[in-house]
Amino acid sequence: MKNKVETNLGKYFLAAFIGGILTGPGGLFLSTLTFFLINKSKVNFIQKIKWGLWVILGILPFVLRVYPFFVLSQNDKYLKEVKRSLNDEALKCIIFEFDSGRVRSKISPGNALYKTYIPKNQNECSVYKSKPRNFKNGLRRILFWNSNLDATWFQLEIDQETEEVKKICGDSSKTGCEEGNTW
Repeated sequence: MKNKVETNLGKYFLAAFIGGILTGPGGLFLSTLTFFLINKSKVNFIQKIKWGLWVILGILPFVLRVYPFFVLSQNDKYLKEVKRSLNDEALKCIIFEFDSGRVRSKISPGNALYKTYIPKNQNECSVYKSKPRNFKNGLRRILFWNSNLDATWFQLEIDQETEEVKKICGDSSKTGCEEGNTW
């Protein structure tokens, strides 16, 4: 009988393919290298443990590094969503006349970059505010450790008597805020 050396070429292609799909060209290289180093180690691992180590060492660092830049690159999309949400709240208030107390508004909490809420000491259908989220603690602090979020807060005030809507933002030099701090 011949002593054949078993090749793991299929496994390397799979590791490279998954790494490339999930994390791009860098992941293509690093995930394959990581899989090679784990595979060549002298310790006999169970097959599932090898793939688990590969995910932790080869894929996870790239995903954690790329995710914040992907989210922050979508800033215009999030701004449109926030503005649409604030406008929808104003429209609900004007149409349903919430001051009667019969119908309650369910404000959306916002999105990945903005938190939308009713400020303290304000009644429903008078002021809605959306501000950039704070990435200073928790898991988001780890993911967004180097985030230069070019964002400002947005506020929508509704005059109860005239139903006039006033749209205010924090800094006119930031994206989405026009001159005169309006949007």
